[in-house]
Amino acid sequence: MFGFSLSKLLVLAAVILAVWYGFKLVGRLDAARKTEAKLRRQAESERKMPQSGGADRSSPSTSDASKAEEMVQCPACQAYVAAGSVRNCGRADCPY
Repeated sequence: MFGFSLSKLLVLAAVILAVWYGFKLVGRLDAARKTEAKLRRQAESERKMPQSGGADRSSPSTSDASKAEEMVQCPACQAYVAAGSVRNCGRADCPY
């Protein structure tokens, strides 16, 4: 009368279990992705903090490479140089 059969109920149960375990798998993958992103953010913030002691600073980190410096123009030769490393350009009228 209702069209129930054992095979239909087994297939229905298999589909429900597949969907259930699929959602569990997606939830685990999402949690792992969020955990990895959190660890990556923590590692980046630790790299940005100044390190104490004789830390090896021979290779610049990505945060050092992305910093912008103020540029100033030499009135004598009209070249732009970083404000922190201004020096004489070799011309007689150079003010640096």
